[in-house]
Formats: sequence, C-alpha cells, structure tokens
Amino acid sequence: MSTFEVKGKDAARFLELIFTIPIHDIPMGMGRYGLMLTEEGFILDDGVCFNMAENWYQLSLSTGNVDLVHQHLEKHLQYDFTHLDVTLTNLTLQWMNATVCGPKARTFLQHFTTDIDLTPEAFPFMGIRDGEFNGMPARITRVSFTGELSFEINVRPRDLEQLWGILIQRGDNYGITPIGSETNHVLRVEKGFISLGHEVDG
Repeated sequence: MSTFEVKGKDAARFLELIFTIPIHDIPMGMGRYGLMLTEEGFILDDGVCFNMAENWYQLSLSTGNVDLVHQHLEKHLQYDFTHLDVTLTNLTLQWMNATVCGPKARTFLQHFTTDIDLTPEAFPFMGIRDGEFNGMPARITRVSFTGELSFEINVRPRDLEQLWGILIQRGDNYGITPIGSETNHVLRVEKGFISLGHEVDG
C-alpha cells in the first residue's frame, strides 16, 4: 500500500479539501475510509485516513497509485493551498506490510509477544496502534481489504523477512496459507468492496 504522513495545524482542513469525508472529528487512534477525487470529480484513489495525534494524520491508500497520488497532493499544496500550514511526507518505502486475515487472526496473533492490546475492546475495527511485535517496532492497523477480520502489520523494511518467517512458521498449526492479489480480489468482491481500476474508473 502507499502511505503518506500529513502534519501541521491545517492538516485536517487540507485533507477535507482532498477527501470526500470529514477528517476533523476522527478520534485519535482511529481511521475513516474515504475517496480522493480529481478536480473533475472522478475518483483518483481510495483509502483510510488515520488520526495519529493532534495535527498528525496517516493516509493508507492503494498500492498502484502512489506516484500519481503524491503528485496530486503536492500540486495542491504547492499551487492551490499554499496558505495552509501542512507538511507532506511519503512513507511508502519506510513501512513494509504483512496482513493476517481470517476468523482466527486475533487468536493467532495473541501467541506473539506484543505490547499492543489486540482485544476487540482495545483495538476496534479501523483502529491503528504503534508498539512492538515480537521484538520489532510495528504499526498495526485493523482494516480489511478482504472483508475478513484482518490485522495489517507494518514493520521496517529490514524486518519484513523476519516477520514473514515467524508468521509462516507459527501459523502452521492454524493452517496459515499465503495468498496473493487474485485471491484478495475474489474475497473483496464477495464482500462487495470496490477496487480502483476494476469497478471504479473515470
């Protein structure tokens, strides 16, 4: 996925000019799904905007549009909304992701050492949490492209191979199965989730 950090006292105002959703009232540690439109009203991208802290948001968007979205955001900041106090940072290459999906996902992950409370009460759907996962700095989100119970575990690029290895190794007792893009698309179609370039185009 593509990941952007938006900071500054006008961050929420800027994002509300970009997305079709209200941003200012997203609770801290939570996210909201929305669409990013072009000036013509076409859908450019979709994804989740997370409220990380005061005046600090993270955008988790689709993988294939990272350069186009980056150009779109920079264009608005540098030409259209120069009066806004906003800093944009592309974090796409700073986080690598492995997602654990399925009805047993939470039970499986609770066997690992982590300081993040994975219970439904502490970590609801659309939540985001920073902490450690099995000794690795991690940022975990409770969002789902497949419609199943999902935990997206984001780690530093140098830790991804280690993360993947322990998930596969310990997942053997759970019948864990790596899946790719085609399976993801079958699952999200069954749930009625849209995908840019498939159901949505200009």
